[in-house]
Amino acid sequence: MVQKIPLKNDEIIFLKGKSGTVGVTKFGKNGQIFIGTPDKEEVVMFLEKEDIIAVSALNSGPLAEEGIKSLIFLLRDVGTPLVVLPKDHPTSKRLPMVASCGKTVRLDCSITPGTHPEQNVLCACEDLSGILINATSAGIKIHGPLKDFKIEKVQD
Repeated sequence: MVQKIPLKNDEIIFLKGKSGTVGVTKFGKNGQIFIGTPDKEEVVMFLEKEDIIAVSALNSGPLAEEGIKSLIFLLRDVGTPLVVLPKDHPTSKRLPMVASCGKTVRLDCSITPGTHPEQNVLCACEDLSGILINATSAGIKIHGPLKDFKIEKVQD
């Protein structure tokens, strides 16, 4: 199943699972995000305005949605870098949210949160695992079963 969903730069779509929520928005400009890797390197990821930022909260509810909005603001507007932890880092068990960005993001429940420098995969709850999100010029395309979602305008 493929769903095309229109999405403006000032909107976030919330994909809702039973135990987690993923928020997706457009990057909205040409720019970059810096990624700190476990190898003590910094990778620069160049993004275009139609690319997406996806933030996965490993819980659900209004607090998770507010956290997703905040992390999107920090990444897109403030320029906060993404930090990737080593695979055996104890902090990965305590991450309430993780993010990914680019043209395509695949949601996967079988990876360790915060440990994947490649930006095409994002840890998500089991209900959303397997969903593929593609950026389009008019919004996003979602591949996979998606029953519960909402689009919300971001407060400027």
